[in-house]
Amino acid sequence: MAHDDGASRERFAALSVLVVDDQEHVRRWILRVLHDMGISKIDEAADGKEALARVAAPGASFDLILCDLKMPEYDGVQLIRSMALIGVQSAVILVSIEAERVLETSAMLAEERGLRVLGVVAKPLSAEKLLPLLRALDEAPVVERGESGPSTERLREELPKGTLHLAYQPKIEMATGRLVGVEALVRWRHPELGLLQPDAFVQICEDEPALGAWLLDFTLDEAIGFAARWTEGGHPVDVAVNVHAGAFDDLELPDRIEGLAKAQGVASSRLTLEITERSVAQDALRMLDVATRLRLKGFSLAVDDFGTGQSGLAQLHRLPFNQIKIDRQFVHGSAESSSKRSVVEATVALARNLQLTSIAEGVQRRAEWDLLQNLGCEQMQGFFTARPMSEEGLQAWAAQWNLNSYAPILTR
Repeated sequence: MAHDDGASRERFAALSVLVVDDQEHVRRWILRVLHDMGISKIDEAADGKEALARVAAPGASFDLILCDLKMPEYDGVQLIRSMALIGVQSAVILVSIEAERVLETSAMLAEERGLRVLGVVAKPLSAEKLLPLLRALDEAPVVERGESGPSTERLREELPKGTLHLAYQPKIEMATGRLVGVEALVRWRHPELGLLQPDAFVQICEDEPALGAWLLDFTLDEAIGFAARWTEGGHPVDVAVNVHAGAFDDLELPDRIEGLAKAQGVASSRLTLEITERSVAQDALRMLDVATRLRLKGFSLAVDDFGTGQSGLAQLHRLPFNQIKIDRQFVHGSAESSSKRSVVEATVALARNLQLTSIAEGVQRRAEWDLLQNLGCEQMQGFFTARPMSEEGLQAWAAQWNLNSYAPILTR
């Protein structure tokens, strides 16, 4: 048993924990329990709003959140809702004096909203109550996916049923810390397979011309609608949509996108079409034709995943891009790896010399932010600032971002 306790203390020492409770003496007690268990990386919040500011802060990463339920002004249920909306990945344990049924219902609510709930604990907290739940942290959450992916037949049948939605990842201007845009990312909530990421179905759609055209029109219509709502609300942001190069074989694409934008009153300058460097149109001449007309109509074009394909420089020379996105495989770890840093530095310099906007993908840590800022990269996106989230979640995240004035912290 002593060996098990020693192993547990060693394992728990690496945990980062946020304690949320409105009563100071309760927080002091919880901190003492955690310290006695070997946990020292502890932050605390006196209410739900302060806790939300902590989890929404750039680079915030908590392994575990111990959350009270009954708090003034912003209670635990409200905090659960907001954390789910902004895509918090931390494990959660609810700690409260509320009745068992209220605790269980709150945990069920948190799980239904997509949070990873380890369990509930009735106050007062003790090591004996906490230890079995903490051991569950070693177990990776199981996500049921069923089969590896949907078939083409199933896609044809089920995609038009309204189970697709877009998630939005913020883009931040590095010189000012301002939210300047989002990337719209398609998701499919399948009734049997769960939440499917684009890799599970987008390529199948793109290989089927009719399905690919339907998916593109859906994504564009939803993204343009998002841009319209945010502009009407006084918070105009640019929105970027991923477009497979095969779509550029359609000479009517510029007129179709222009029509969608005009129908919802969105300026073409608010929309960016991202084309992965690895995708290739069947007809290079048609792609040049379509890309040029899109730029003439005021839309932006970005070369996505730059550095991962075979013909990146040729694409930059041939097509009228005005944005370049540095792939995450070079950005992540660039603060430590001299080779990755060299690739990022060269790409930022190339963008500057070609008068393209440079955008870094996959920024996860402050060190990467600082490096990119020193190199003169113009925009970034990544888990360091925010994960992809629903439009409602983005509204909650943006309110926290502006309320806590992170710009001066990041741009100093």
